[in-house]
Amino acid sequence: MSDPALPTAAPAATEPVDPEVRVRIRRGIEEVLPRILGVELADIPENACFFDDFGLTSAGIVDLVLEIEEQLAIQVDVEHLAIDDVRTVDSLTDYVVGHHADED
Repeated sequence: MSDPALPTAAPAATEPVDPEVRVRIRRGIEEVLPRILGVELADIPENACFFDDFGLTSAGIVDLVLEIEEQLAIQVDVEHLAIDDVRTVDSLTDYVVGHHADED
């Protein structure tokens, strides 16, 4: 499923990723997603599609990113956020890892 409200490509992050940061962000997504959906989730596969598997819209993705920012006390650069960056749990994790800054 495609959401025309989001572009389809984004520049890739080029800096090496600290594995602990990736784990922290992935856990943040796992904590926030059930609240956004309003349901309990037993397991959240990395390849789960936000649109097809969870029924999120582009507005739901925005809510998800805002909640992730709040949960993890970070700021996510959404200027280059594209549909492929938010298609799956894994792609959103990768995007946030490469496009965030800790709040001061």
